[in-house]
Amino acid sequence: MKNLFKINIFTYLFLLLSMLSGYFREIIIVYFILFFHELGHFFLMKFYKINVNKITFYPYGGMIDSNMLINTNSKKVLIISLGGIIMQLILYLVVFMFYKFNLINSYYYLMFIKYNFYILIFNLIPLYPLDGFKIFNSFFELFLPFRVSLRISFILNIIFLIMFMYYLYVFNINNYAIVIFLLISLINYIKDIKFIINKFYLERVIYDLKYNGLISVKYKKDMYKNKYNYINGVKEREFLENGLKMV
Repeated sequence: MKNLFKINIFTYLFLLLSMLSGYFREIIIVYFILFFHELGHFFLMKFYKINVNKITFYPYGGMIDSNMLINTNSKKVLIISLGGIIMQLILYLVVFMFYKFNLINSYYYLMFIKYNFYILIFNLIPLYPLDGFKIFNSFFELFLPFRVSLRISFILNIIFLIMFMYYLYVFNINNYAIVIFLLISLINYIKDIKFIINKFYLERVIYDLKYNGLISVKYKKDMYKNKYNYINGVKEREFLENGLKMV
C-alpha cells in the first residue's frame, strides 16, 4: 500500500495553479472524490484477485495500472467498472450524514454534491478510457463476438466524443484539457486495437481461463470472449496454437 498511490508531476503543478487562482478548495474536493472513486475499482479488483501495480492521479483524474487480462470475464469487468460509481454513491451517503449532524457546513456540502454528480455522470459517458466505455463494451461482450463489441464501442466512442465537444461549444465551457486528453486517448486506443486483438488470442493459448459454456463459430474473427469457441469444428486452443506455429 505504501507505493500504491502516485501523483503525476503535472498534478502538483495543477494544484499549485489552482491555489494561485483561488480554486484550491474546489480542486481538493474533486481529488477527494476521485480518490474514493479509484478505491472503488481497487477494492473490487482485490476481491477478484487482480493485482494492482499502482494508482496514479493526473490533472484529469485517476488511472489504475493492473495485471487484468483482456480475457477477464466480462461480468467481472462490468462490476469493477461500476466500482467507482458505487463508491461515489456510498461517499455521498457518508457526506450527507456528516452534513445532517452539522459536521460540515452547507457551502462545502453543496460543493461536494455538485462535483460528485458531475464526476459520476462524466464517467458514465462511453468514452475511452472512462468507466462508461468499459461498462458498455463489457455489456456488448456478453452477447456479441469480441471484435464486434470492440467495433460497436469504438463507433459509440466517436459519436459521444462529437456530442461532448458540441456540448462544450454550445455552452461555452472551456474544458480544452479534457477534450485533448480524450482525443489523445482515442488515438492511442486506435493504434492499440491490433495489439489488443492479438493479445486476446494469445491469452487464450497461454492461460487456463474459465468460460461460460461453448459456442461454435466459423472464423477466428467471430470468437466470443466469455465462451470456449469451436472454430470451424476445431477447439480454439488447438486452432490458435496452429496459427502461432505458422507465424
